[in-house]
Amino acid sequence: MRIWPLIALGVFAGTFGGISARLFSGGSLSWPGLTTEQTTKWQEEPPPQPPSRDEIAHFVPDQRAELIRANGDPITVEYSSVILDPRWIDLEFFGGWNREFEANDDPEALLFFTGPTFEKQFGRGEFDMALHGDLMLSNGTWRAGNRAAAMGRAYIAVSEEGNLEFGYGDLTPSREERFRLFIGGLHAFSHRDKIPPSSYRGVYGEMRLADVRIIYALRSDGALELIETADGVHFNDLKLLVEQRNFEAAFLPDHASKSRLIVPGIRPWSEEQAVWVSGGKPSITQLPFMLRVLARDALPRAR
Repeated sequence: MRIWPLIALGVFAGTFGGISARLFSGGSLSWPGLTTEQTTKWQEEPPPQPPSRDEIAHFVPDQRAELIRANGDPITVEYSSVILDPRWIDLEFFGGWNREFEANDDPEALLFFTGPTFEKQFGRGEFDMALHGDLMLSNGTWRAGNRAAAMGRAYIAVSEEGNLEFGYGDLTPSREERFRLFIGGLHAFSHRDKIPPSSYRGVYGEMRLADVRIIYALRSDGALELIETADGVHFNDLKLLVEQRNFEAAFLPDHASKSRLIVPGIRPWSEEQAVWVSGGKPSITQLPFMLRVLARDALPRAR
């Protein structure tokens, strides 16, 4: 009897049995000559399914914060906000004057909100404006026309992995590689962990005007909360609000009367809203652009 065919058969059976056992027990395979990463690629779990629209952008209207000013006076700050999951959003530049009513009826957008400040520069682009901060968004990159403002202010950004981060300065090549979304030209209003560099100029010092304000807030759970306060809130009251809410950091796009927080079908823009935001002077509320938020269909696979 020839023994070598039997030995070969036994080796094959043992190898096949071991592979089968590992497959059915949930273990990973390691084929000779291939790395573990290569042999387990086909076993990767399917990408996560998108959450519901309300989970990606959760609108919380008509909130109230009871605060105490430094002089002991109590104050109530009213505000509404949208809590965004940065992993599941795309941001687009939504350009054009007086497009708020179009935004109201947008069936795809989750919301629209105010971007960084700008200045009028006739003849500069189709909107005659120079941005004060760089924008790298899902539908393109817009460089600030005022480079001093872009380099001397703060930014928030979303990394390729979906993490929400903040820092200071403009959109450098290294940041362009690292982030998929970037909003620059912001006023660093509150920040726990980072000391502003000497290059940071901010926007203003002490401000005593009462106004409507938009706040970009970085929450401890990694979400981005966009807040629009009621009219009549003083600048220092905003500091009390973000301190009470215990945010990791908070930033202002610094538009005041040009604040926008539009949730299509739920919180629309109206003539009454324009009067309210502007303190009775709706002619000063015009904006050449807003930021449009969309839900992503899928997350990229980890690299």
